Amino acid sequence: MQVVSLASGSSGNATLIHVDHGGFLVDAGISLRRIVHQTTQLGCPPDQLSGIVVTHEHSDHITSVIALAKRYHLPVIASTGTLSALNLPHTINTIPLVAHQSYAVAGSLLTPIPVSHDAAEPMAIKVQFDRITTVIATDLGMWDDALVDACSDADLIVIEANHERERLHMSSYAPHLKLRIASPRGHLDNVQAGLFLARIAQNKRRRSAWLAHLSHEANTSELALKSVQSVLRMHQSEAYYHKITALPRDQHVVWGPAHRASQPTLWDDT
Repeated sequence: MQVVSLASGSSGNATLIHVDHGGFLVDAGISLRRIVHQTTQLGCPPDQLSGIVVTHEHSDHITSVIALAKRYHLPVIASTGTLSALNLPHTINTIPLVAHQSYAVAGSLLTPIPVSHDAAEPMAIKVQFDRITTVIATDLGMWDDALVDACSDADLIVIEANHERERLHMSSYAPHLKLRIASPRGHLDNVQAGLFLARIAQNKRRRSAWLAHLSHEANTSELALKSVQSVLRMHQSEAYYHKITALPRDQHVVWGPAHRASQPTLWDDT
């Protein structure tokens, strides 16, 4: 299994899960042209996908969902609440997900885990294929024991590190938006992400982690890495991570069992 972050951030999110016989997308919050180009380059064009898994209905996760589903006859796979909020055309096939139940998608096993976010019924996604496990958990204001348990056997954890608290307070965001972002139904900050990874490391299993959904104004890759690594060192947990990568907004990054290092490739959308 290869996991490919096509884009990560408040301007758009999309992840490709590429397995032996195809794959699927987790969210499609970037342009159709970009998704088609990048998935084709990566050897898994849209006509080989088994569906689009949607974590929740916010615009930076669904930009191309309808267009992709229509053009390539792909099912949209999401919680009942998310499917209702998407208000999809009746011609699009849908597959409703129930929390903590597992589903076969593209030869892999997919399990949704509820998360705390201001959306209809948001989910983190656990994917298992050939003894390899990844968990994608972005857009959550707090983490809980259920998410910790879901990540206990993960080889790659994709966790939100949206903002640095002080930088958020000093940002130009409106006061109500700052409150929303920092709330338990908003977004994880760098320290919260670090504490989550430290908690996961208590089982002393070595793995990799991606820091996702970084705010353009209230965070930087360098700041996210520095903050998370500081928390891990404080909890004597840094040694349990092969590599921690802060995902860029406009580059794709690949991870797989024979591809432990990230290889960013710049996308030019002009």
